[in-house]
Amino acid sequence: MFSGYLPLLIPALLGAQLILTLVLTKGEICPGQRGRVHKTLPVILVGWVLVVISQPVALLPLLTLAFFAFKVKTGKTRDAGPIKVLYASDALAFLSWVMLLPAMSLPQIGLSFMAVALFGALLAHLLLTQARTRLQAFHRLLPFSGFVSAILSVLMMLLLLSGLEEQTITAMTGDVVAALALLVLSLLVWSGHILLTKTVNRWQLLVATVLLTSSGVMQMAMF
Repeated sequence: MFSGYLPLLIPALLGAQLILTLVLTKGEICPGQRGRVHKTLPVILVGWVLVVISQPVALLPLLTLAFFAFKVKTGKTRDAGPIKVLYASDALAFLSWVMLLPAMSLPQIGLSFMAVALFGALLAHLLLTQARTRLQAFHRLLPFSGFVSAILSVLMMLLLLSGLEEQTITAMTGDVVAALALLVLSLLVWSGHILLTKTVNRWQLLVATVLLTSSGVMQMAMF
């Protein structure tokens, strides 16, 4: 059921997990903030449960992340947590993504690779916002990384389209325009707090997630 979404879901989980790992282990935040970020890890676990349905190897990052998430007292991640287990979960998450590659075409591999930064950054931004973190730099850096990876994704799409026959391109025009429109709209919503100089909120990021996911599904279907 979920196999068609794995090239987007696994990169999103991998990217978000890496960013949360960085925040939990290196972020200069108080134990209270660290505890709130730690409490968002079950969201990542739910994602891995969905992946396990179609990819059994995903059970490895799921179990290691679950051990870390429920073994450590929130707020004690950096000082008393089994950090090596968290790092192992990140490595196993990367392995889960690598295991997808043989089943994907070259264009899909490229788009899936970009999704690590694009989808992963948006998911991490949503979770950090939900955790009410005071790491203000991330509210600008994560949308910026999304813009860069989105531009690279569009360039890759254009390069791929340039190698197709004119008749095929004509048939795909409507889907390409729709996918690009959703992508642009998702980026505008995602960065709305920057453009309007307002405080970011989770509803804004939820809408951006829906738009970006719709665009990603259309892109993967085309290629």
